[in-house]
Amino acid sequence: MIRFGRLAVAGGALAVCLGAAAPARADDLAAFLVKPAEDALASRRFGVAVSLWRGIVAIRGDGSEAMWKLADAWTLAGEFEAAAEELTRFAHATADEARRAEALSQIAELEKRPKGFAGKVFEVVPADKEAKEAFRRGRILFRAKKYADAAALYRAGVEMAPDVAGNVRELASAYEKLGRAADAQPFFLRYLRLRPFGKNADGVRAKLDKAGLLGRLSVVSSFACGEVWVNRQVLGRPLPLQNLPVAPGAYRILCFNERFHFARYLNVAVGKGESARAAFDWAILENKLVPWGRIVMENPDRASEMNDIGVWDEIGVPVPDDKRALRVVMRAGDGTRRKELLLQLEAGKRIPLTW
Repeated sequence: MIRFGRLAVAGGALAVCLGAAAPARADDLAAFLVKPAEDALASRRFGVAVSLWRGIVAIRGDGSEAMWKLADAWTLAGEFEAAAEELTRFAHATADEARRAEALSQIAELEKRPKGFAGKVFEVVPADKEAKEAFRRGRILFRAKKYADAAALYRAGVEMAPDVAGNVRELASAYEKLGRAADAQPFFLRYLRLRPFGKNADGVRAKLDKAGLLGRLSVVSSFACGEVWVNRQVLGRPLPLQNLPVAPGAYRILCFNERFHFARYLNVAVGKGESARAAFDWAILENKLVPWGRIVMENPDRASEMNDIGVWDEIGVPVPDDKRALRVVMRAGDGTRRKELLLQLEAGKRIPLTW
């Protein structure tokens, strides 16, 4: 079962209770989401329906009738365990004893059902359009200093599309305005993980760094990367990147160089108060074979695998983590020559291959 975390933040618990009393005008705030949510259910787009009803619940509260619609979406998708979890939250939040009893009865019924019948893994689908609309409406309320209402809309946006970073950042700002600094912090951290180079990142970074909440990330490469991506965001400046303050968590980093046909990902974990380094160690092979020849080379990551590395004049190859020599087989295009050797790659070196 694949599910988005409910306002979850990697690296720490979150002191936000969606079951708390909803702000004033909560039903009006959620009204723009109701029709799309009902349409998604009616058209059996359950992945989208889950996201949309989550947004409505974020505004109206765990004890609202919207929670039953959310449970319906999970149930119709064959995700009975998830439906039972939502109804459990409803039972804990509602003051209506009759509805609580009904929820508990439904939970017991769901627990008897076989798990899943759709024949494929269910995926929640982000409701990006509605999340962006929640952001737009939230900004209007924030400017009007209606911070509780703005927070409700931002919270809904995070539920509907967890990767729409604007809602994450503005939810943190709204909590700050409400005097809820402890609730704001995890969302500032989450924003910084999502958009480490966003236009608002430096301000957020300075705030969190001053509080001692960040780690440090360095990224280096043997040769220039045409592009560097960090958590799916372009770095926008050349390497090296030295001791950048970042939110603790996991980072996936891409170095791409079109000229040398080189693309490589590195995964790095940064701890609070700790430093981490990602190093793209690679060499460039130069095809100097005359007559022309094709090069087949041992995969630097998998010793048992040989890869045809193409017919390029120059190609970037990562240095194996264990520094082992790699098997290379060269064959002339006309069949007149064949050569095999073990090649020791050195980071930052150009290596000509000849007969």
